[in-house]
Amino acid sequence: MNILLCDDNKTALAELSAAVNTYMEEHLVNCNIVESETSSSVIESNVTFDLAFLDIQMDDVNGIKLAEVLKKRNKNIIIFFVTNYNEFQDDAMDLRAFRFFNKPFDIKRLYSGLDKAMEFLNTMLVDIYLKQGSEHTKISVNDICYVKRENRKITIATINGNYVVKDSWDEWVKKLTQPYFYIVHNSFIINVHHVTKYDYSEVYVNGDRISVATRKQADFRKYWFNYLKGDLY
Repeated sequence: MNILLCDDNKTALAELSAAVNTYMEEHLVNCNIVESETSSSVIESNVTFDLAFLDIQMDDVNGIKLAEVLKKRNKNIIIFFVTNYNEFQDDAMDLRAFRFFNKPFDIKRLYSGLDKAMEFLNTMLVDIYLKQGSEHTKISVNDICYVKRENRKITIATINGNYVVKDSWDEWVKKLTQPYFYIVHNSFIINVHHVTKYDYSEVYVNGDRISVATRKQADFRKYWFNYLKGDLY
């Protein structure tokens, strides 16, 4: 899960970062938290976020404009506005902002808002039970690049690293029911959001080359072009 914290006030950004990091650690959420003091750097990075905390009045691009850009990248993004400027509330509501907090934010309200956000995001999270020991964590399905079966070992490749897990192959087939997951081979489930190259018999996912089974090549080609046209949803 990618989380954005954007505020041009260093002190406010540090306070928000401490609060959000504490919440995520206590709730065992595996996430990548990006902090930025400028909207323009976020726009230039072209990163997709699942959750964003945005100041509104900033020196370069205001938070409302930034929210519009982020929503184009991920229509399901959850946006929290944290600001001193109440006159922007109507604009925030037009963007279906999840919460609107005045500065300085109240930690109880912030955590209550995160509880509600996580209830929604939990539909997009899966539990990962690691092969070694009893440790487990949660990851966003959007962060999964592919699932690989090799002998009796299941590896989950994500944008933040790989996990070897206890679950069976059939369990992962049942977990990943979103339309952007496709079983290209009896040993690979790929997330087409992370495909960087495709040439009929193979795909490149997060830099790794994966073969498309011969019997699936024609169907996957149709699926791929439907994905490019935005017809999967």
